[in-house]
Amino acid sequence: MLNPMNTVPYIAQSDDNFYKLSKCYKVTLDDLIEANPGANPDTLEMGQIISIPVTAPPSPGPSISEIYEVQEGDTMYKLSLRYNVSLSALIKANLHINPESLLPGQWICIPKTWNTYHNALYKVEFKYPIRWAKVSDTFYEGLDGFFKLSAVNSNSALRDICREEAYHKLKPYGTHPAILDITAADLPACLIVPSPDQPMEMNGQSAMLLRYPSPIIINDKCYNHLIIWADAMHIKDLIAALVIHI
Repeated sequence: MLNPMNTVPYIAQSDDNFYKLSKCYKVTLDDLIEANPGANPDTLEMGQIISIPVTAPPSPGPSISEIYEVQEGDTMYKLSLRYNVSLSALIKANLHINPESLLPGQWICIPKTWNTYHNALYKVEFKYPIRWAKVSDTFYEGLDGFFKLSAVNSNSALRDICREEAYHKLKPYGTHPAILDITAADLPACLIVPSPDQPMEMNGQSAMLLRYPSPIIINDKCYNHLIIWADAMHIKDLIAALVIHI
């Protein structure tokens, strides 16, 4: 029987299934099924939270991968250029695949390589995919995701602020998003996970909120909460390496 502590959460994306996840995270199908009683191994709903068995907690870096379906004409070299990863790292992440003969429909893992984002104004530091480009000081995006950040001034409890964000009248996270109590930068935080009916134009947006250890000052105004928006595929990786410099 698996120890529940030896799993990490994963937010299912469109067309995910247990077979694809087992290949990418290098776990057996039996362990994946055992860690997720009640889940349909063949059909996962977008936004569904899946437990991935691990032998040790992952850390942001090349060991964390994303799943890619091979298309006609793809080669390891072309994919290394497209995703800005070294050819050796790509091959190492897919030892079960012949690197000289990719077949359309195969699932391979793309190692994530990271840059460090630092914002002195918001007192934050975390890692983000190297292929994302800067749009503004608080907004970066790429073909496969994005992040934005801001600060909130409110005397309400963190849980109440999370509910206000999650259930905004415009329903940016769908009609029934989940609010998870987590820890980020060693501080109590919440993670908002969108429901499957989230509007397509939101690009899978999730959110993380936490209360600063002490208020920060921006343009002579006091703020006591941080909010980071990012796509559901990457937000856990971003906040896993979050550091608050206060």
